[in-house]
Amino acid sequence: MVDPDEHEIAAIAAASPMAGEYLESIGKTDLAILTEAEWLTLLEVVITGYQDELARRLDAGRHSAPPLAAGGRP
Repeated sequence: MVDPDEHEIAAIAAASPMAGEYLESIGKTDLAILTEAEWLTLLEVVITGYQDELARRLDAGRHSAPPLAAGGRP
């Protein structure tokens, strides 16, 4: 991510504690010892938390959706 805006930074901040909570729940903090399943779950937790926070901000009307580029992609 290049130059995250304030909403993306807030989404990162919202997802960070969720990652920590997941790692605490499995009793591991060393990422090098995670199993593949644990690693994928950690990624899911982070990505979902990030997306949920951005969606919450969009729904609250504090952040407009980015314009679509050619081909319909942001």
